[in-house]
Amino acid sequence: MSKCQKNLKIGDIADLANLEVQTIRYYESIGLLPKPTRTESGYREYNEEYVEHLRFIKNSQELGFKLEEIKELVKLKFSKRSLGKDVKDVIKAKIDEIDQEIENLTELKLRLTKLNKTCNGKMKTNCCPIISTLSV
Repeated sequence: MSKCQKNLKIGDIADLANLEVQTIRYYESIGLLPKPTRTESGYREYNEEYVEHLRFIKNSQELGFKLEEIKELVKLKFSKRSLGKDVKDVIKAKIDEIDQEIENLTELKLRLTKLNKTCNGKMKTNCCPIISTLSV
């Protein structure tokens, strides 16, 4: 990250990125965010590129990426050797994961729908076929 436009404090970038200060510190501790320079008195100093980087992380999370997956995207973002194909491979893997989740949830929904149809809702719960089925 470039050193232009320093003098932003952690609270400043937290506000600009709409994140908590603790979240930014956590991202630094796990290597998701580069360590900032520090003033002589020990305060972290940031620039606006950190805000962009935090937005990248946040937008990736909104698309369902886990922090470990975002680390991979960050590596690709800053790599001089990576290609768009490398990024596409990460996206394709996420799509495949989502497809599997959809398949699993569809199967779960079918099972629950079938189970729900076994009870008319008018009997006492101790006679409910749903309760009986869940108990075995």
